[in-house]
Amino acid sequence: MKLTIRFDIGYGPATITTTLATLVAWERKFKMKTSDLADNFGMEDMAFMAWHSAKVQTEHGQAIPVEFDSFVNKLTDIEIVNSDQGKVTPTEVSDTH
Repeated sequence: MKLTIRFDIGYGPATITTTLATLVAWERKFKMKTSDLADNFGMEDMAFMAWHSAKVQTEHGQAIPVEFDSFVNKLTDIEIVNSDQGKVTPTEVSDTH
């Protein structure tokens, strides 16, 4: 499973795609399985995945904070996007978690 996430921490929008390493890190931190994402996916989950992926996917050219909470405090926008034949479609996400 891969998610494409667009985020902005004050330098303009950047887009990352989650990796298996990101999903495993998320499972370890939140003590959940990726299969639980369909029913229980919140803003903190999305922010964690964006932060974790952005630390290693450096082609966005942005300085990513070392600490997760610092990343969250800088976020001005975040959303999941899916590519469907070149068309970007935002996906609704619950802000509870």
